[in-house]
Amino acid sequence: MGQPQSKPSKPRFPQPGDHIYCQRKGGLYDHHGIYVGDDMVIHLRGAAKKLGELPACHKCGDKRVENGEIAKVCIDCFLDGATLQIFDYGVPLLEFIARKRGTCCQRDSKPPHEVISTATDLLERNGFGPYDMLTNNCEHFAVYCKTGCAASYQIVRHIEGAIATGPAGMLAGAAVAVACGVSKGVRKT
Repeated sequence: MGQPQSKPSKPRFPQPGDHIYCQRKGGLYDHHGIYVGDDMVIHLRGAAKKLGELPACHKCGDKRVENGEIAKVCIDCFLDGATLQIFDYGVPLLEFIARKRGTCCQRDSKPPHEVISTATDLLERNGFGPYDMLTNNCEHFAVYCKTGCAASYQIVRHIEGAIATGPAGMLAGAAVAVACGVSKGVRKT
């Protein structure tokens, strides 16, 4: 007889103020946003992805909002059939280095009410600037809402893949990750 199979742990439902993400294009990249409660998510979208192109959603209803490139949609529209993941904050350096980039951050998170306030304010003012895949994407937006410093660790992941494999590439990637965490600085809101 074989050993019993362990059941995968059940993912928890996000709490207001959580940074959530899901895979897109078979894992090519992840899409990030801030869960603000009431089954709604605020996230940065590229200009090409306008809400008018989305099919009508009975869950979003009149709660769906778009202001420039920032949108508030229901969690089902945000996930678009993908699996919900929750981004971790305050991760120790060794764990951060060992984990997949774009899933965690060493910085501590602000309290949930501040995270939600920041995301809502940016939505109302369309105050995050135009989407740019490398310098101003959805992960920059979500990390900024959580910490006050914009960073995209999944971009670091792609840079690491392009640099080299092995220990030298891993060290170079860690250096890039640290630089990425502070390079954008603090945005004025």
